[in-house]
Amino acid sequence: MIAVVAVVGFVGWQKFAGNANSGKAVLGQPFATQTVNGLTVKLLSSDGQLHNGDNEVGIEFRNAAGELVDAGTVKFELDMTMPGMQMHSGGLVDRGATAGQYRTRIQPSMTGDWNAKLSFDGPAGKGQTTFSANVK
Repeated sequence: MIAVVAVVGFVGWQKFAGNANSGKAVLGQPFATQTVNGLTVKLLSSDGQLHNGDNEVGIEFRNAAGELVDAGTVKFELDMTMPGMQMHSGGLVDRGATAGQYRTRIQPSMTGDWNAKLSFDGPAGKGQTTFSANVK
């Protein structure tokens, strides 16, 4: 009887903990950090890298005091230009359960150096940056 109660309790705890974290936008380790108009923006993935194929990317916006801030509408895109072709990867950026945390899914179609573009427009102001992102 004690074993049954323990198993049911453990399964219930796992389910509750999973639901509590399901709205989290931040994933794992940073693969890029940029400063845009006084805000520090971190891009995160489960292992700190972007991969060829499906990627879930967390995006955090923090002010100079290190506090999360609402950046409003956020866009994140990847482009790779090669002779005779241009590849693009971008997706909808969703707000997380916590202000200042966002997530998106992108699917770069090949490995190599991509040009990343991040922009935002909202209560924390408006900003844009571009940087190189390596896809493994």
